[in-house]
Amino acid sequence: MVARVASFDSLNVEAARRTNGEGEAIIRPLISTLEGFQSSLDLLSADGKVPSITIFGSEANAQAAEATFDEKIPQLLGDLFEDWVGHRVSVDHYEVLARTDT
Repeated sequence: MVARVASFDSLNVEAARRTNGEGEAIIRPLISTLEGFQSSLDLLSADGKVPSITIFGSEANAQAAEATFDEKIPQLLGDLFEDWVGHRVSVDHYEVLARTDT
């Protein structure tokens, strides 16, 4: 398994909280259809930092999804994406050493 971790900085925390449900309704159906998708988790700090973690079955699956994250998702989010204001500072891939779900 591979974790794709996209880090965002300087997000408008209030806008992100207010519109998160709407954004999820747009993003999740698309992400769940990506080849090898297993799960995802988005975190939000009080100062607008957001690590967005998406788990894929393989590195090839994670690489194949990059165009969706880079192009399709911002396009689909439209004005919501603009309201959130922040910017992506990095994207890294990590081998998943251990995973525990309930």
